[in-house]
Amino acid sequence: MRLPHAVWIGGLLVPALLAASGVFAYGGGVERELDADVRSALDRAGYHGVVSVTGRSVVVSEVAPRSADAVRAVAADVTGVASAEVRLAEPEQLLLAVRGTEVLVSGAVSDDAERRALLDAVQSADHRVTAALRLGGTLPIPPVVIGRLVTAAMSARVTEVTTTVHSGHVAVAARVPDEERANAVRTAVREAVNGLKLTDRIEVGSSATTGDLNVEALHDSINRLVNGNGAIRFVQGTTAWEGHGPVLVQRVGRMLLVAPRASITLVSHGTDPAMATTRGQMVRDVLVGQGVAPALIAIETRPAPQGEYDPVTRQVDVVVR
Repeated sequence: MRLPHAVWIGGLLVPALLAASGVFAYGGGVERELDADVRSALDRAGYHGVVSVTGRSVVVSEVAPRSADAVRAVAADVTGVASAEVRLAEPEQLLLAVRGTEVLVSGAVSDDAERRALLDAVQSADHRVTAALRLGGTLPIPPVVIGRLVTAAMSARVTEVTTTVHSGHVAVAARVPDEERANAVRTAVREAVNGLKLTDRIEVGSSATTGDLNVEALHDSINRLVNGNGAIRFVQGTTAWEGHGPVLVQRVGRMLLVAPRASITLVSHGTDPAMATTRGQMVRDVLVGQGVAPALIAIETRPAPQGEYDPVTRQVDVVVR
């Protein structure tokens, strides 16, 4: 009578062990599917955030405060999601750069209404505005104050000014021909920031010299823009663009024009070096088409021998030094 009992127990244990193994074998696939489904649901609803999935639990971070409840509801409603958590975006760094007749504004906004308010605040009949803004974050200062900062740079008649704003701190960098012009910039910016902490990096020098740019801030702004808009990616196993890749690269190229001496490294991923190199060359060609000097662009390849199931293994990263 013991033999059937032993066989029965063996028959019970084996499926149980296989089922347990299946969780580990296919758990990653379930997570990838949930990740894609949540991203698609948020995109259809017009919301933005950084999605991460553990098991069947979803966390959406970098969410604008006014969208938090709606984002949580959208994520929780996706089939297969057991729990949904939302983490609010912190006020992000804002980059303002005036170069000749070009004004660059780079950062994150809560929604389209805030984007419009910001663009209205910085518009000028004499300057072209390049806005590299992504949804899903918050501005560190109101749009009206940003507009005052741009106006301050223009009113001081300085053609090269870079301003970064983060955590209640404003840093202004400029190269001006004389001390009188330096004082004019300081006074104008001080009045514009209205009590915020101000760091002065204004240098007196020849007006023919290209002003220094906070390259670290530019690198950070470019990567926030790229990562906040789906990254520069290619279709799995091919050199075909995924999504709106060329448009995103064009926007990056416009941003790089404010730093004509910066070195750019394109870190290109792919299943083999040849594919990765081709992807990097495609990105480089778009940047060159926007006016970035080819001599400043280098390409590094990062093979993905385990395949390109992870989107990170089929993208091109932009590093500015």
